[in-house]
Amino acid sequence: MKEIVIYGAGSFAKMMRLYLDRVTGQKVVAFCVDEAFKGDMSSFDDLPLVAFENIDRLYPKDRFLMFVAVGYSSMRNRRSMYEKACFKGYQFVNYIDGSAMLDETVILGNNNVVLLGSVLEPFSRLGDNNIIWSSVTISHDVDIGSHCFFASQTLLGGNCKVEDNCFFGFNSTCVQDTVIRTESMIGSKSLVLSNTDAFSKNLGVPAKLIS
Repeated sequence: MKEIVIYGAGSFAKMMRLYLDRVTGQKVVAFCVDEAFKGDMSSFDDLPLVAFENIDRLYPKDRFLMFVAVGYSSMRNRRSMYEKACFKGYQFVNYIDGSAMLDETVILGNNNVVLLGSVLEPFSRLGDNNIIWSSVTISHDVDIGSHCFFASQTLLGGNCKVEDNCFFGFNSTCVQDTVIRTESMIGSKSLVLSNTDAFSKNLGVPAKLIS
């Protein structure tokens, strides 16, 4: 039995406990958060809640796996938390919903979530700590970095490249061969026809640089 500690204690962490527990042969046994945010809480979702600073003593890395579960509202925090867990030497789990379709050629990193009905076509690559919500389509030969969030019904055309810490809103579309630079935000229902700038906000049809 794989025993998992979830790093996070919000609504996304609660949802991921539900999904992870549904996978045969694994079980979530505890949650952790940074001590500064723990306060007097000793439990979350009826499981122990412990300080991350003590996690390797209470749930050592040679016996327990880790899953970082922080949503899109804290994109940089998600990256920081993942890197802190890496520094402690933990191994991570992916969650791939049974209704998702991933071609056998897809390359996956660690701590990724692929939810209901999403599709990853041949020769796509997914880095670490990404969230792919329901009904997302990642076309062939797409190269995705780490710590990105894809809201429902995002569509990436073939041969796109997505760098780290990018956010895609509901129903956003990027045409083929597009490069989405680091920390780009693509607004809901936006259509990206050309490469974005790093640290940019892009909205509209076609998408335009807003800030």
